[in-house]
Formats: sequence, C-alpha cells, structure tokens
Amino acid sequence: MSLLHIDKMRKDYGGLKALSDVSFNVEQGEIVSIIGPNGAGKTTLFDCLTGYTPKTSGRVFFEGKDVSSYPPHALNKAGMARTFQQIRLFPNLTLMETLKVGMHSHTRGGIWAGIFRPSWYRKQEEECYQKGLSILSLFQERLLPRIDQKVMELSYANRRRTEIARALASEPKLLLLDEPAAGMNPHETQLATDLIRDLRKRGNTILFIEHDMSMVMSVSDRVIVLDHGVKIAEGNPSEIQKNADVLEAYMGRRGYAET
Repeated sequence: MSLLHIDKMRKDYGGLKALSDVSFNVEQGEIVSIIGPNGAGKTTLFDCLTGYTPKTSGRVFFEGKDVSSYPPHALNKAGMARTFQQIRLFPNLTLMETLKVGMHSHTRGGIWAGIFRPSWYRKQEEECYQKGLSILSLFQERLLPRIDQKVMELSYANRRRTEIARALASEPKLLLLDEPAAGMNPHETQLATDLIRDLRKRGNTILFIEHDMSMVMSVSDRVIVLDHGVKIAEGNPSEIQKNADVLEAYMGRRGYAET
C-alpha cells in the first residue's frame, strides 16, 4: 500500500484546466519531486492535495484511507505537513513559539490550562520545548542559536528553514515542500539539499516542488513532470533527463537529448 495515492486529480478555473487527471503514488521513505515550467500546475496540485483549494474531481488516499474531503487541519493531524511557495509565518512569534504552533495538532490545552498551568500542562510544555530543540538541531547554527528571536528578525533563508521546522514539529508522515530552495544562493541551496538528505535519514517521506534541477536530480528517487496541468513524464532522474517530452516542455527542443 502506497503512503499517498492521487487518483485523477483535476482542477478547473472556468475554461482553464489547471490540473487534468493527474495520478501518481508516493511510497513510504521516498523522495519524490514535482517539476515543470512556470504555470504547470505544481502549487495548484499541492493546494488541492492539502485541502487549501477545492479540487474539481479526483480522489486522494493517505495510508489507504480516502482523505479527499479532509480540510487542511484534519490532513495535518492525519500526518501531512507542508510549506508554501510564499512563506507563511507569524512574524511576531519567536522561533520556538512558531514550532509550538506546529505541534498544536498533537498537544492538548485550552484557556483554563493556560491560566492555572496544572502539572500535566507544565510537563507537556517541557516536552514541547525539548522536541523543539531536537528539531532545530537539524538546522545547526542556522536556527538553534536563534531560538528566542522573532521570525520578522530572521533572514529570508532562515525564515524558509523555520517554515520547514514548523512542518516537522507536527510529526508528519509525509512532508510536502513547495520550492524549499526558492530565492537562495548556491551555498544556501546546497544546505537545503543536504537537509533533505538528512530528513530522509530520519525516516521522513518527502514530496517537493523545485526549480533547481541540480537539487532535484541529486536527491530524488523519482521525478514527476507537469506541463499545463498534465503529467507528461514520471521516472528516475536519469530517465527524466533523457525524456524528449520533458526537454520540449522546458526548452522547446524535441530530440535535445540526442544532440
């Protein structure tokens, strides 16, 4: 049984077909990337998959269960966590407070617990703090020394890392990353690539969108290619690099692989 199965996902905006019957699987422990030219439907796919945008048709199965109608918070509790193409963080929260937001689906509390702070609540707070430290240690000196710093004070690259850390805080079975290296210089991109490798060693299953081809080809087990909302190819990195349809979609040159 696949961890994730997407069956004929479709999204129409009036006469525009943003996604046309896209189907694929993600297996436990895999790193699968989604690539395609601008406007190919990559982020739309993520939005439909995670419940942020209603799909026109199609079904989503997670651990064999039909989650097609789940809202975002229910999918998060079920084990999906994502980042966004445009960073979405609370700027006035500290780094640790942001991670605690990510832990919300697995903690309990409320107004009265926050006011009276019973022993179980204090124990939970300490457990969350230690869990946050463990997650931040994955990012080493980039985030760990900034634990009490407000998000608004972080660099762009560290805000991207913080969004990934928040997603990890929800203990996801499937981590969805939307352009984790967007806007980063080559050094920062290499650090993001290394991070994805480290997350796989932790046992994370990852589905990610990315435009940096060196990153995609170096970490992906499989690559899925979209063009104008249609899946035009799927295979390992070597196969995708030689695929004539993919080369035409990116460069308009069929037969480029043979030149």
